[in-house]
Amino acid sequence: MYFLILSIMFLVIPSLVMGQSHFYSLSLFLDNEYTDNLYLDKEHKEDDFVSNAGFLFSAARSSRVSSMNLSYSLSRSFYWSQGENDSFRHNLSLGYNRSLTKKLSFDFRSIYYRTEEPIEPDREVFEERLGKREPYYRINSSANISYEYWKNSFIKAGLSINYLQNEDPTVEDSRIYNEFVSISKDFVKYFSELRLSTTQREFETTAPVETWQISFSQGYKLAHNKNVSFRFSFDKTQDKDPQGEDYKTYNISLMYAWQPTKTESYHFSLGYFWKNSDDKGNDEDGISFSVAYTKRYKLTTYSVSGSGGYRYQYGEAQNEGFTKYYDLSLSASHKISKKMTGTINLIYRWEDDQEEIKKTYGFNCSLSRTITKNLSASLTYSYRQVDSDNPNDEYEVNSLFFKINYLFWQGKGLPWL
Repeated sequence: MYFLILSIMFLVIPSLVMGQSHFYSLSLFLDNEYTDNLYLDKEHKEDDFVSNAGFLFSAARSSRVSSMNLSYSLSRSFYWSQGENDSFRHNLSLGYNRSLTKKLSFDFRSIYYRTEEPIEPDREVFEERLGKREPYYRINSSANISYEYWKNSFIKAGLSINYLQNEDPTVEDSRIYNEFVSISKDFVKYFSELRLSTTQREFETTAPVETWQISFSQGYKLAHNKNVSFRFSFDKTQDKDPQGEDYKTYNISLMYAWQPTKTESYHFSLGYFWKNSDDKGNDEDGISFSVAYTKRYKLTTYSVSGSGGYRYQYGEAQNEGFTKYYDLSLSASHKISKKMTGTINLIYRWEDDQEEIKKTYGFNCSLSRTITKNLSASLTYSYRQVDSDNPNDEYEVNSLFFKINYLFWQGKGLPWL
């Protein structure tokens, strides 16, 4: 928390005062949700209405050498039937970058949220909190510095922290620290990068887990907007618990990227990974991949994104460790009229944490409409289903959201400055 407060003091306030281009806004909002499975419980479903009222402040500034974007919302949730779940929600997002010299630049990113919702706002967090709604907060901050020692060639170093604190004593708190250094070289037609990183994971009651990684990539530019590359990585993970598992993970992959137009882009990668356990008997292997495709028309946008292979599932509602997974999402948005837009999203996720296999299916569709210059509203239906080898982790939930947003004020300067 102190890391976040200091970041705001030293980065945001000077930027708001000294920036050459400013934009600020303040909005009031009211969200109303109906859910038919409040606690994500397969056997004992409870429905409820949840109202969430608050404000959103946004700020953006830019100058010749720096830029900053900030948004912060504070709201209060009210449960119509289960009032013991009422809670304050916070959500802050901050991005700041600055050119320190002609070749040296600094970048800072931070996300903070506090909520009692069982499914975290961060889509990179897979695990849910089943059976209750207790508040928790997460801070995810990173700071990087980059030096261009040759044309399009960089030396970079950085660190990040992922901080999870739960008010529920049965859910373990965690701190994840990551440091990295990398060097890249551009050879006109060829490019390469070497990266070293280390990750330390500390928990409330569980022994720490550390991972060291080295990766190397080599690429070739087929054209100014098209390239292929090869990547190899090696990870070594050590569990400080004498009964824990130590293992090594290897991954090789081929990547292809192409942006034929400003409205269309492709990215594909395909590889293979294998995990060797030092204790033997828990070896794993499989296919790794990533995909990102976006196509924008005048009124419609389509996108496909996904990834798969393995991930280190620590610092979530449940610390499952090494997990094989495949994750895919499809989305489409269409401008129905000048004031109305419709969107559809589909997700599928498959996970194997060596103890159970879990499948997640999700669907949501929404309509958003601009009513007046300052007033907008949206209606969203969401469906989510989880199937698992463990019946206690299975659930099905339908939710309906109605949101109203009123732009209370916007301008190029703050009234109090």
